[in-house]
Amino acid sequence: MLLAAFAAVMMLVAPAPVPIAGPVPEHHVFAVLRDYFPSGSVSIKQGESIRFVDADPTAGPGHTLTETVPEGVTPKFDSDVVPPGTFRDVANVESLPPGTYSFNCRIHAGLKGTLTVG
Repeated sequence: MLLAAFAAVMMLVAPAPVPIAGPVPEHHVFAVLRDYFPSGSVSIKQGESIRFVDADPTAGPGHTLTETVPEGVTPKFDSDVVPPGTFRDVANVESLPPGTYSFNCRIHAGLKGTLTVG
């Protein structure tokens, strides 16, 4: 049932395909549903990107997918606030070197996970 709900939301927020010349970067879709990340672990290949979808109608202002860093340190990647029912490509993910990175939602401290770049 959760998968069907996610698919229905994706049809509402996913843009219509647009012809693009040249190679199309590979995207991983990662969504928030009802104030939790479906998986606390996301793995991508180096050079891939992440399209962050906020499918949580109860999210208030929205959610973020942001590298967890100490206060005063600029995160290596950040989606900025993604309002409910919309999506945004997470900035700078495709340029990350291989490794493991912690992430969180800047608005909701309990939403967190790990990004592995291989």
